[in-house]
Amino acid sequence: MRYSILGPLAVRDDNGEPVPVGGARLRRLLVLLLLDPERTVGTTRLIYGIWGDDAPSGASNALQALVSRLRRTLGEGTPLHGDIAGYRLDVSRSRIDLCEFEDLVATGRRLRADGDPRSAARMFGEALALWRGAALVDLAETGTANDIAVRLAELRRSVTEERLGCLLDAGDHHTALPEIEAMVATEPLRERPVELLMRALYACGRQADALAGYDRLRRGLAEELGVDPSAHIQQLHLRVLRGELRSAPPPDRDSTAQPVTRLPRVLTSFVAREGEVSTAVDLLRSQRLVTMIGPGGAGKTRLAIETGAAIAERAPDLAADGAWFVDLAPIGAGSEIPHAVLSAFGLRERSLLVMQTAATGPAVDPVSRIVEALASQSPLLILDNCEHVVTEAAELVERLLSACPELRILATSREPLAVDGERLLAVPSLALPPEGTPAEEVADYPAVQLFAERVAAASPGFTVDKGNAEHVARICRELDGMPLALELAAARVRAMPLAQLAAKLSDRFRLLTNGSRSALPRHQTLQAVVDWSWELLAEPERALLRRFSVFSGGASLDAVEQVCGDGGGPGVGGRDVWSVLFALVDKSLIVAEPVPDESSTHPRYRMLETVRAYAGQRLTESGEEEELRRAHAEHILKLWSRADPKLRTSEQLTWLARLRVEHDNFTAAQRWAIDAGEVELALDLYHAAVWYHQISDDWSDLRRRSTELLRLVGDEPPEGRVVGYVECLFAASAFAEEEGYSAEVEMRRVDDVLARAGILPERHETLIFLPVFQSMLGHDRDSVLRRLERVMVDGGPWLGATAKVLGGLVAMQSGRAARALDLCMAGLHELRDLGDRWGAAQAILLIVDLVHLSDLDRESDLLDEGVRLSAEIGATGLEAVLRCRRALVGTAQGRVDAAQEELERIDTGGLEYDALFLLRMAEAEVERFRGATARANAILRDVLRRVRAMGPIMRSHTEPMCCAMLARVAGDRAQSWRHAVTAWDSLALELDAVQAALVIELLAEQAHGEEPERAATLLGYAEAVRGLPNETESDVVRVREAVRERLGAARFAEVHRSATETPNERIIADIGGWTRERAPQE
Repeated sequence: MRYSILGPLAVRDDNGEPVPVGGARLRRLLVLLLLDPERTVGTTRLIYGIWGDDAPSGASNALQALVSRLRRTLGEGTPLHGDIAGYRLDVSRSRIDLCEFEDLVATGRRLRADGDPRSAARMFGEALALWRGAALVDLAETGTANDIAVRLAELRRSVTEERLGCLLDAGDHHTALPEIEAMVATEPLRERPVELLMRALYACGRQADALAGYDRLRRGLAEELGVDPSAHIQQLHLRVLRGELRSAPPPDRDSTAQPVTRLPRVLTSFVAREGEVSTAVDLLRSQRLVTMIGPGGAGKTRLAIETGAAIAERAPDLAADGAWFVDLAPIGAGSEIPHAVLSAFGLRERSLLVMQTAATGPAVDPVSRIVEALASQSPLLILDNCEHVVTEAAELVERLLSACPELRILATSREPLAVDGERLLAVPSLALPPEGTPAEEVADYPAVQLFAERVAAASPGFTVDKGNAEHVARICRELDGMPLALELAAARVRAMPLAQLAAKLSDRFRLLTNGSRSALPRHQTLQAVVDWSWELLAEPERALLRRFSVFSGGASLDAVEQVCGDGGGPGVGGRDVWSVLFALVDKSLIVAEPVPDESSTHPRYRMLETVRAYAGQRLTESGEEEELRRAHAEHILKLWSRADPKLRTSEQLTWLARLRVEHDNFTAAQRWAIDAGEVELALDLYHAAVWYHQISDDWSDLRRRSTELLRLVGDEPPEGRVVGYVECLFAASAFAEEEGYSAEVEMRRVDDVLARAGILPERHETLIFLPVFQSMLGHDRDSVLRRLERVMVDGGPWLGATAKVLGGLVAMQSGRAARALDLCMAGLHELRDLGDRWGAAQAILLIVDLVHLSDLDRESDLLDEGVRLSAEIGATGLEAVLRCRRALVGTAQGRVDAAQEELERIDTGGLEYDALFLLRMAEAEVERFRGATARANAILRDVLRRVRAMGPIMRSHTEPMCCAMLARVAGDRAQSWRHAVTAWDSLALELDAVQAALVIELLAEQAHGEEPERAATLLGYAEAVRGLPNETESDVVRVREAVRERLGAARFAEVHRSATETPNERIIADIGGWTRERAPQE
């Protein structure tokens, strides 16, 4: 990582990619740690630095939560350590720009002391180039580091003056003079800049101007402050007056004239691209030709202008003779480029060269004139908008670079110049807030910052807040973070609410038509921006561009060739598809990106959404759309059908990665198939992807798709597609929440469809779970277990292993814990051997329910494995559930802080159903163990409200646990008893013996104070129902010991043993009668 705090906080990884640090408080924490790298920063100082005088109650816990977020943001390997005194970030000084600045300044001062002012000036210049704005701006709101910020600002100013002094000492007064003049204009009464100005003017032979500069200072000091100049500058004035001031000789460089830097004036602020400017400056240090490439509207022109300005200000050694801007957009023919360059440099009647070799001699061609002028110069030439004259621009650039050894060229284009030595700098879209970004962090992203700044320019007072953050983020994402599109959209906000603007962006080309009147015509509307690129394309390129628009999520080269070729062949318009594709990449209309799948080294190709929308319009106009959509859907079906069996093997990781990359394409293909009424194709796509969605915990999406498909298919499955139809039925019903829904009725419907087709669900990979759901609904568990046992014997490796795990679940629900543990462990070993990480993690989730009762250390080891496996496959829901279980182990072991940290590691975005439920339950348990029972009570009440809105299957497995926990945090005994009875009433014993045992143990807790024998009986009942004793839960252990002490060991053992031998039917009857008779304890 590299950290920058000389300006807004910026973090980049080792590849130079930005690492977003969202949230103002998180940024403040990181800045405070970076101010003292490798040293412990005290907790009190951190709290004050983050919150100022508004620190919350429990600030230490809030700080700990921020530290945990920072670890997640920077990566698990971040060397961020905490102890009793505070926190320490072990980062090398060389990776922090402030430390690098201080080291470069120290080096520069040593060189100056050693008599090498030129090298010293270079060091000072490199140090100043690290600044991207005011230092520590992230701490400005709290004002807790103002003294440090002031010191750094003064140091920056001092180093700027030292650098200019070194340039004068080295005789480079012409280079220094413009900067000194600007400095004096800003601070006319500061003596040091005036001293430098007098020296520079005198060295340039302008003695009178030097004396006038002193006179202005003297009068200003007298009028403003009533003081005289210092003795030092008075002595300097006297030496200038007498002509006694000695100047260093100029550098050994032949310069026929002193050039003036000419860059266009900009009327708007430059937002969120300081990092790209720094990258461009760094490239120009080592390369003489850098070409910024990107699509229209990406901000290439503005970035080039800002780069030129940055070089002039911070790194003038790269452009000792100025930075010069040439706009090629108005040029109609490539032959006009040299004349445009001549005009920009002012090389007309009188300039850096003689217009003709002699008064009567032949005219010199324009390129030769440029070469003659620049051969001994060191300017930066910025050639903007080269794409429409790219051949001629490349020829000129190649000739100039060969003939002018000190010339540097920065070009902008939608495609490379393809000149030897060219270094390409892609100008990407501005960084966007991902889906699910918290509202308070949306404004931290560059695209949002630009949009908000431009809206505020037209609507003063506009800010991004919780009320509009969702709409702003959507607008920025819809427009790909493209600066021009964002500016066009911002101009609409005066007349259109943000929500309406976001909704209308599907018709973006009609909507965004109100660009600046001073802009080029092709930058005044979004349509014109893309039209400009379209008109520059050959016909085969246009054909491929419009066909490529069917890919919603990008595509591999193979996919493009299979879908987009003429008639399904490998060519388009007489050219190879790959050749045309690469041409579109060069023209910045298609982007080539590395594939997230590490098993592949081939790039992936995608369009920006604006380009895709434009190409989609062209596809519709061409009459090819239906043919291309069908080819795309069939290609996706082949891919996912090939992938499905691999998801249950050791190739699971590889294929999951490939399918995740193709997820948007799958969604588009199925959407088209449904909308087009292609029933069989739509159902085939659903079936091919159902296991992928299962692994990805994407049940909400799966249910939506299944419900829509069932409406299309009707009451009977298409021929040969029973399995896919049943998959739809199950997904639509398993989590149904509709009023009057009956799980029993739906499962009978599933059974009937399968029976008529002669299909045994336990013999099919995607249906093997159906018998388990039947057992959850109270079906004959012995029969279900026998069916699974047959599969264990002859079902093959994966079905056999999975049948063992599911058989273990059925045995667990039946109260046969020992049998359940044996089956689940056997299945786990086999799934590990098969390489099925998801299946193994699911097995672990069942096993820990049993191991938790006796061996917390063993449970912890299993959960470590489960978390690792689920993280490897990207199953965020499953990982969240396993982390919640790991947090509960922490509370059981008394490690409450560790449990809290575990919960903070969970990525909550997109969690649903059991994962979200268990997270909230774990949060409540942590609060209970902290003693914050009111907070725990509030969490659980909210959870219970949501649980009661769930479908019957989910509700039956969540309501008892929630009510049981509410009983433990209730405000009084009567309320606690009511929650306990509700937990029992919401539970049917035949549904889940594990939950039944937990509720019975809660009832024992309620009874033990006044009815110790009843409590002993209930503890025995719980063991009988579950099949194992509970030896680890602190609440149960506490009740057991209290009851044993009250009854005596012998009586307790007698009552407890008798209870463990009681059949389930009698247990249900006994507890039901007791709860009805027992009055609540007031």
